[in-house]
Amino acid sequence: MDEPTKTSEPGGPGEPRGLREQLTAMRKTLLGAFGIMMVASTLAAALNYIFSIVMTGMLGGKGEFSSFNSLNSLFLIVVMGAASVQTVVTKYVAEFDALGQEQNIRHLARSFSRWLLIIGGVVVVVSFAVAWPLADALKLSSPVFIIILGTSIAAAFYITFPYGLLQGQQRFIGLGAAAMATALLRIVCGVVLVAIGLGVYGALGAGTVSAILVALVVVYYYRDLFRGKTEPAGDFHPSSALWSLVPVAAAIFLVILMTQIDVVLVRAFWGLKSPVTADRYSYAALAGKAALFFPEGISIVMFPRVSELRAKGQPTRRVLAWSMAAALVLVGAVVGFYALFPGFTADFFTAGKHGKELAAIPSILGINFVVLFGAVMAIFALVKLLAFYHLAMNRRLFIAFLAAGAVAEVVGIALFHDTLGQILVVMLVVGAALLVINLALAVEEKPGPPGEAAPQEIEETTIAASIPL
Repeated sequence: MDEPTKTSEPGGPGEPRGLREQLTAMRKTLLGAFGIMMVASTLAAALNYIFSIVMTGMLGGKGEFSSFNSLNSLFLIVVMGAASVQTVVTKYVAEFDALGQEQNIRHLARSFSRWLLIIGGVVVVVSFAVAWPLADALKLSSPVFIIILGTSIAAAFYITFPYGLLQGQQRFIGLGAAAMATALLRIVCGVVLVAIGLGVYGALGAGTVSAILVALVVVYYYRDLFRGKTEPAGDFHPSSALWSLVPVAAAIFLVILMTQIDVVLVRAFWGLKSPVTADRYSYAALAGKAALFFPEGISIVMFPRVSELRAKGQPTRRVLAWSMAAALVLVGAVVGFYALFPGFTADFFTAGKHGKELAAIPSILGINFVVLFGAVMAIFALVKLLAFYHLAMNRRLFIAFLAAGAVAEVVGIALFHDTLGQILVVMLVVGAALLVINLALAVEEKPGPPGEAAPQEIEETTIAASIPL
């Protein structure tokens, strides 16, 4: 007789699996989780770049696009640094969820939601206060740009909280869908607002509208966390989670600063002298910085996995090796494509309007400017991945090297900006030095003792685990 079919677990060995069960099994393996988040983050990044490309075509006034891009770079510096909030929320939600401490999740959610709303209000008020002097310093035509930017930062700060809830409960599909929805809504809102005559104001405000809409949907999904009274279990207090923000925020902020401040500085140094040159650099940055965002999904998966292995006293180098290899393949493919099709790349990222202007930028050491820009950002993408590895390993020394690199980059660009090529060479030298230093720091592995920082046990799956289809 045939053996009875096992039905104790959905999608078990003896039961046909539906798509939902296949995705659930997928996210339990390293490669499976990589796949889910790489697809989601790549699509979200692609949508964000499509937004920039669409705005390239719609913002046709002289100096208009460089104004938008310099403010958008400031936005990325601040908001991507705020991703540290998501990282901390993720950590605590995952621990409490594994221990069945729902009251602590409720307490954490309510506290962080309240704090972020207060912070958002303060950011908006401050943006009004600094709008006029900051607009003058950045050579912007109106202080309204700064006010809209502050509102966008406040909204984006808050959305890191619901994102952290999704990631902490390992709802990777929901997290990816939220990121893609935010990017897609940004395009729709941006097109509508610019089309009705709001220009750069509409392009900047689109981020605010999309972030608020998606945050409302996710918070509504978690609405039960905000109902009824709650008391924390044990001696937990949400304020203790704030201390975890410091090293995470510092590392993320420094990496983003080094990959975005160049556009702001070019606008400051070239904005009045040659707006056309500032625009050309901004167009090149669109293409070059695409390489920076492709490995985001790898970092999202690697960080908690390395933290878990270290807490159990197990080796982490294999996870790091696979993560670096996957990231290298992604960024290598992007830069390789640029090198093979430089003309198409220039036309694609400028909506076919400014390809000749990019081609007019002198090459450096015989390398096309956009291709080298992509290579520089690829190096910084690997530096960012290593930064997350060091945070997961509870290291802090690397932050000092990042700070030194940030200072060196800003000072270097301030001293050497007579040509656009000089600016890129400064970034290349700083990025390469940081990559070598962080790789050297990653060589020596010292896992923590078992149980040091792992309140929950997560079922281990091997990197080469098969995924039933």
